[in-house]
Amino acid sequence: MNDTHDQIMQAVLSYLKASETFERRPSESTKRTARRELRLLMGLAKQRQDEIIDKYEKHITEIRNNRDT
Repeated sequence: MNDTHDQIMQAVLSYLKASETFERRPSESTKRTARRELRLLMGLAKQRQDEIIDKYEKHITEIRNNRDT
């Protein structure tokens, strides 16, 4: 796949670990860690959304250009 996808999968695993730690031992530190992992995940998801849109637009442009020639 691509690098962003791999980063998302790693972020999900990190979030799950942080979330499980928070659920077992709620504290200010474990809360902050879980929330930090979620913020990272949201940022990566937005980045991947933009990549998908860019790839789709490029693909459609190529199809339209090839059809017109």
